[in-house]
Amino acid sequence: MLREALKYIFILLVIILPENVVGQRASLDSLEKGKVIPLAYAPPKKFSFITSLPKTFGSAAKETFRSKSIPALSVITLSTLLLIPVDQPINDGVNNFSRSIGLNPDRAYKTLIGFNLGNLDVDVYDMPQNLNTVFYSVGEGSTSMLICAGLYLHGKIKHSNRSLQASSQLLQSLLGVGITTQFIKRISGRESPFVATTSGGRWSPFTHPATYQSKVPSYDAFPSGHLATMMATTTVLSLNYPEKKWIRPVGYGLMTLVSFAMVNNGVHWTSDYPLALGIGYVFGAVTFRMNKWVKGEIDK
Repeated sequence: MLREALKYIFILLVIILPENVVGQRASLDSLEKGKVIPLAYAPPKKFSFITSLPKTFGSAAKETFRSKSIPALSVITLSTLLLIPVDQPINDGVNNFSRSIGLNPDRAYKTLIGFNLGNLDVDVYDMPQNLNTVFYSVGEGSTSMLICAGLYLHGKIKHSNRSLQASSQLLQSLLGVGITTQFIKRISGRESPFVATTSGGRWSPFTHPATYQSKVPSYDAFPSGHLATMMATTTVLSLNYPEKKWIRPVGYGLMTLVSFAMVNNGVHWTSDYPLALGIGYVFGAVTFRMNKWVKGEIDK
């Protein structure tokens, strides 16, 4: 059991680290190697995170299919193909290990803040009720949105264009990630582990939209939107705050915990992760590059 869990963690590190080393080299050509360059930011234009989306998708496609991205694409493709045949044994091993240490895999929440809107119950905040759910909830979009809101408030209060730009860039990249992952989910149609009808989950490509919406968990496992969101958030923050050396290690560490939790609670297979990491990184990197910065000045 312990061996299976350690194998899982090793696989995650093998996936995350090489892809990001390759991606960093490809996407940071304009930064001086080994130096932290002071950046100056203009205030983001109103709703630029929406109006820039067409250009964002174009830039993401160009970044993905240029020759320098071939190594990263190869790692993503190969790791996905290698993981698919062993998805079920990995999930079983993680579940067995979690049970042996008393880590409850169930997704358990309790509504802490909510209100009634007519006959509709609106849950504002649901508190996780076990450790695995705590890890899982970190990967939900609400975490990135809270960071985004915090940066926006800081930018307004402290008159920091860098914070305002980082907030706008987060929204821009997360919209790109959300649309892309949802599009691919509807094309791939892969079962989540907790509803799987066959080992490794059934694939039902190009499921009819009505069928998809009637039973979403049966079709939306691949790729992981949670992990793509976390990678985009980590990328945007680390590129905008290059002097904060802790952002990437903390981000990658949290991604590892969330990835483990999502396998443990049956939401994802391990092979759902490589493409998600690539999507998140590309949208974070191109969004940063699309927003102009100038050498020699620093935003305070």
